[in-house]
Amino acid sequence: MDTVYKHISFVKKFIIAVTFSSVLLLIRIIKTDSLFFSFLIWNLFLASIPYGITLLLSFKKIHKNRWLFWFGFTVWLSFLPNAPYIITDLQHIRLSTLQSVWFDVLLILSFAINGLIVGFASLRTMQSLLLERFSVKTVTLIIYIVLLLCGFGIYLGRVLRWNSWDILTRPLDIIGDIAKRVLFPIEHINTWAFTIGFGCFLIITYQFIQYYQKENN
Repeated sequence: MDTVYKHISFVKKFIIAVTFSSVLLLIRIIKTDSLFFSFLIWNLFLASIPYGITLLLSFKKIHKNRWLFWFGFTVWLSFLPNAPYIITDLQHIRLSTLQSVWFDVLLILSFAINGLIVGFASLRTMQSLLLERFSVKTVTLIIYIVLLLCGFGIYLGRVLRWNSWDILTRPLDIIGDIAKRVLFPIEHINTWAFTIGFGCFLIITYQFIQYYQKENN
């Protein structure tokens, strides 16, 4: 029951945060008569899917079933990069005018932070589920690998323009792009610099959040 209460409390606070972001977006739409940044709503929806998946996996009947759990884990991992991906939407600031640039920074950052928060909440829940199967050291290693894979996933989405559902619709094309970068890493050094850079950023941020939580428990 305590876990359920925590999830309900988080969802309530997350809804408030999303409402704030949505109000900022609405203000910009009214002031500029442009729907350009409305894609942030869709990106935040995608960022929230991993949290929904971990909620489902939290049910005993599901996470006790090994096949269901690992299937859910695979789907969760496919969508998780969407959470930190919103940070890269800051690139659109270059299209802002001098009059709107700081408002646009606030707008995008509010969505990006919400994406990170819901992504890390999902990761924390998954970490707890994994601890029921593996040791602390093993789970820590898995989490680090997951966050590095998120860095790679962000690259696939932002630079190569792949979407999570393309894994089902165009799997061979995605595998081909990934294989090129794995087999010829020197030729795709920018890929790995991007991946390691974002992956390390996520690892460091997540570690700080965990440290803060431990200090306040």
